[in-house]
Amino acid sequence: MTSNKNLGNRGEEIAKSYLIKSGYRLLEQNYRTHHLEIDLIFSYQNKTIFIEVKTRIKTEESSLEEPLSGRQIKNLKRAIINYCLEKNISLEAVRLDLINILADKKTRCAHLKHYKDIF
Repeated sequence: MTSNKNLGNRGEEIAKSYLIKSGYRLLEQNYRTHHLEIDLIFSYQNKTIFIEVKTRIKTEESSLEEPLSGRQIKNLKRAIINYCLEKNISLEAVRLDLINILADKKTRCAHLKHYKDIF
């Protein structure tokens, strides 16, 4: 497993733990459909919440603000539609969130920022 994959997996575990502690209920992790993937899927307040997790190592120029590209959003939308069709979920009862995690190797701490309902 590559170090980037390990970092991504660790970030997903941090995000999952944060969401569970916040009252979210985990439905699926690393859902795949065709060549698309959704990192985490939770249930919260009668909604299905799709979570994209972006984890990076802190550098001088890094920040918690890391937007998704247009292509990433397009792929996430396609994966969400596939999931909703498969599970018979109304698109009106879903939300896409972004969690950015910035890991600091020196302090061995991670800073998490949760952006809700990004589209």
